Amino acid sequence: MQVKDILKGETMDLSREDLIAKMKEGRQVDLIMKEKKSDDIGYLTWNMEQWSTVDGKRFIRTYQLDGRVLSEFTSHNIHDLGAYFFPNDAASVQLS
Repeated sequence: MQVKDILKGETMDLSREDLIAKMKEGRQVDLIMKEKKSDDIGYLTWNMEQWSTVDGKRFIRTYQLDGRVLSEFTSHNIHDLGAYFFPNDAASVQLS
């Protein structure tokens, strides 16, 4: 998938596994969604996810809605990423 590196100002072709490796190197992955998403109960609605890692084992997902950073976040381990981290479904992917 095409990923825009905001810091380097270039676009590169990276896989999902490449993005996880970039997070482990200290980079943040921004997923801009095609449309607004909501949780099961309708409490949280977002259209951008920001993924990063604390120590290469624990991953943090923060949320934005229309450019506003939301206070909610979720914490995941490496095995959770298979169920929650879907960069292929995003409208665009950025590295920051």
